[in-house]
Amino acid sequence: MKTKLMHRILACGGIAVLSAGLLAGCSPSGGSTSSSSDKPSGEITYALQSFAQPQIKPIIDEFTKETGITVKFASGPATDQDLLTQLVPAFTSNTSPYDVIDTGDPSVSALAAGGWLAPLSDVAVKEYTDDLSAGMAAAHKQWNQKDGNTYRLYHNFELGYSWSNEALLAANGLTTPKTWADIETVGAALKAKGIYSFADAASKPGLTFVYLAYLTAQAGGNLYQADAGTKQAFEFAKKLIDEGYAPKDALTWTYDQQNQAYMSDRVATMRQWTFFNDVAPANKEWYAPEKAVLVDPPAGPGGAKTWAGGWGMSVPKAAKNKSAAMKFVEWMNQPEVAIKLAKASSFFVTARTSVLDALGTSGIAKVLKHYSDSGFVTPRPYHPQAAKTETIVDEIGQSYLTGQMNINTAMSELKKQLADLG
Repeated sequence: MKTKLMHRILACGGIAVLSAGLLAGCSPSGGSTSSSSDKPSGEITYALQSFAQPQIKPIIDEFTKETGITVKFASGPATDQDLLTQLVPAFTSNTSPYDVIDTGDPSVSALAAGGWLAPLSDVAVKEYTDDLSAGMAAAHKQWNQKDGNTYRLYHNFELGYSWSNEALLAANGLTTPKTWADIETVGAALKAKGIYSFADAASKPGLTFVYLAYLTAQAGGNLYQADAGTKQAFEFAKKLIDEGYAPKDALTWTYDQQNQAYMSDRVATMRQWTFFNDVAPANKEWYAPEKAVLVDPPAGPGGAKTWAGGWGMSVPKAAKNKSAAMKFVEWMNQPEVAIKLAKASSFFVTARTSVLDALGTSGIAKVLKHYSDSGFVTPRPYHPQAAKTETIVDEIGQSYLTGQMNINTAMSELKKQLADLG
């Protein structure tokens, strides 16, 4: 059962259907756009997922040394739904606990539609947009801009990568699965040993959608049309669970739990975001390069596919120190700083031309380029009411994967609830 708060959040997230009156009802009163001409000073609070904070702290210290502005970290939410649930109550009261926030694709759409974000300065936006590759520029236009204003700059434009514990597979006389059929074959071979051939955390909120969107891309489907490819993806996900090739517990896992299962040698392959490229070698007791090999995504009926999404910096309209926040966003998104950030943390790797030119011959950036050049990457499923549609996929996906509804009912409900959005 959705809470009244979540109904309000989602209602304010539908960009295409908001009338001027409704938008006014969602927006806080007051607040003005701050320009980079304001003299910034003092302290700002930046809400960023905690795993990335130590990695970029030296660069934050450079910012403080150059500008005199100090930056305090706060632990940012890991999903868009959690972010909206946490921040919307403050924003409706015209307050904000943070000066800069990390927002995902659906949450930035909802917050911009609600009138809760400040447009970013022209100086920051121009230097950033001049540095975007073609694919990233299209995503920037789709997700970060509204009514001629820019409300977010991506610092993280990432894919769901495929990881393989080739040491574990080789010890069992197996190789990395390249297709859905291979995942089943490997799963059958490892099942008796209590090892899963594949895993992806699929808990609510948010992660069920991430997983099913990934499989739907590999099936060649359109998730928001509940088409034949969507049906194949749902059925394959359930088959992996029912046959014991993927853990049913993953339906309640966080990404930390998924990583722990993989690094405990209970999972042979997985889909995971960029940050695992830092997590794996940090586990010195377990890590060896052959245990965390970046490989091509497995091919379903629609080919070897994954989808791209991202997180980026936004400034709440109610930020306490807006001028310093704007200066921070501008400074952190300079091309030369973007390169430093990408070197420091995989969570700050993007498909900006400066980053790919500097880092595209090694590490995660090399794999990003390979995935892009190979045609593996599809766009994140887009809907103008993204926060609400992703919640619908979460609910129906979980109901189907836990056996509470059959596939025909799941597809019928998905079509109906998406159609009801208009």
